Amino acid sequence: MRIIPTIEKYLIGIMTDEFHRFTSWDNCHQAFSASQQTEIHSLELAFYLASWGMYRGSSGLLQKNHLIHRGAVDILFSHESQKLKCNSKNDVVRSNIPDILNLKIKLANHYRNIYFTKGEEKPKSISPTDTLLSKILLGTLGCVPAFDRYFIDGLKEIKIQNKVFDDASLDELFDFVEENRTEIKDAQKLILTKINKFYPIMKILDMYFWQIGYDKELMQKQG
Repeated sequence: MRIIPTIEKYLIGIMTDEFHRFTSWDNCHQAFSASQQTEIHSLELAFYLASWGMYRGSSGLLQKNHLIHRGAVDILFSHESQKLKCNSKNDVVRSNIPDILNLKIKLANHYRNIYFTKGEEKPKSISPTDTLLSKILLGTLGCVPAFDRYFIDGLKEIKIQNKVFDDASLDELFDFVEENRTEIKDAQKLILTKINKFYPIMKILDMYFWQIGYDKELMQKQG
């Protein structure tokens, strides 16, 4: 499946509705482009995650206020993490994989050590799923795609072998980037022309595979 037509389809929502939930990524990523952290970053991260489906009823995040993310913001603004911040002047490369996975572990430990209660249930720790952690890294630094259901379905359609947030999957995604670098750059130019924003490589991959997975489900429902 060609990248450009797929990205164009994804952009329709953003271009026709200034309040579309997809734009929550833009707002969060823009906030985290700042050189110093403030209290607003926890709020931006919380709303982005809510807008992107991470505050459903079964989620421990729903039982907490936005300040639960303060420790994660501290981690994301550390010197080591800031090296992974993606923008028009800096983007991730294959050699960043160990740093990305190390950051994933730090974020997982942060959330795993926070407990919540729901009704009369016993306290449980927040589950640092691949979906949660990858969405955080996509929304803040833009260094990985979000490993959610539609994205993974998209990987299956394109015959990507590894579908979990680990070194093997990231390595395979960088293979995909190298094989499709020209069209990915063209997609970045298209987005810049359409909405005047620069989207890093992993955001392009997120949009591309997510749209494929979403379209697949629509076709199945219609069929």
